Amino acid sequence: MGASCCDMPDDSDRHNHGETAIAMLKAVYCRHGADVATQAAKDMIAVATALLTCQHGPDEARRILRIVGEAQGRAS
Repeated sequence: MGASCCDMPDDSDRHNHGETAIAMLKAVYCRHGADVATQAAKDMIAVATALLTCQHGPDEARRILRIVGEAQGRAS
């Protein structure tokens, strides 16, 4: 079953949201190039961080950003 805006998503929803985000970024990349796709990804992270801060507080937002930074470091 899917999640409403206030419910915790189940594992299939989490996977689905990730796949949707990847598909959106791929579409932006194919249509507009790497620079626009990079900016779109940054915008997605900024919006997600703001939402996390509102919903779960700044500590959780910092934790997520730390995870993003660590993943970026491994990808380099």
